[in-house]
Amino acid sequence: MSELSIVLKLARNDFSYFFRTKWLMAVLLSLNLSDMLVVALVYKRMMTFNYFSYFVPAVIIMGLFAASLDTGRRVWLALREGVIQYELSLPVSTQGIVFAYLIAGGAAAMVYSTSLMIIALIVLPAQSILSAFMLLPFLYVLAMGLAGLAAALAAVASTHGEFFFAFQNIMQGTLLTLSTVYYPIDVIKNVLPPILVTVVVANPLSLAAEALRQFTFAGSAIELGFLARIFLASVPFTIVGAVAYLWVLRKIQKEGKL
Repeated sequence: MSELSIVLKLARNDFSYFFRTKWLMAVLLSLNLSDMLVVALVYKRMMTFNYFSYFVPAVIIMGLFAASLDTGRRVWLALREGVIQYELSLPVSTQGIVFAYLIAGGAAAMVYSTSLMIIALIVLPAQSILSAFMLLPFLYVLAMGLAGLAAALAAVASTHGEFFFAFQNIMQGTLLTLSTVYYPIDVIKNVLPPILVTVVVANPLSLAAEALRQFTFAGSAIELGFLARIFLASVPFTIVGAVAYLWVLRKIQKEGKL
């Protein structure tokens, strides 16, 4: 059996595990739908602009983010429960194991966020469905990057399991807060110092949400430079996650434990 086939089987197994946790899917979906159909409508009456059309595309990215972070939970469980030791015994490299988790994490996040996009297209008609399909490959790169970031967090926190979910919540809150998911950049510029505004602008969550708003729901022509920015902002997350997870796997190979 080739290494590629083993990597794909590991990815398929991790991908299927995401959908075996039906309670988690139900909770995530209910939270995102409440954001889309309740929060956006309530805030619409409080804003001077159409907050509903602004926020609904962002909920898709929030769902992508939440589903990508679940990769961290699965990596953490695999490290804590000895699954990784079994996978290391297979005829596959450590790089292959890392790649399998990133593939599965990105795929699970894309399936979940696509379901949110379908709902969003119903409640907020899009001006360009084609743009939505063109954005999917770049959203997948973002999902892999976020999955890598979650895997890095799980790898670092694997020896401090009681703090893992606290670390995850801190990371999630920080990345969402320092983005244009909730508020337009003009509002943020009036509140945050310039250095944090730069972080907000470069945040891939901001870029992805803005791409959906402009290209899919507003119907603006897709700008290749903007898509390249999403790609370049997402790749470092993937690299950091892969390196951190790879370090943990090699430590287990060498010492037999964390």
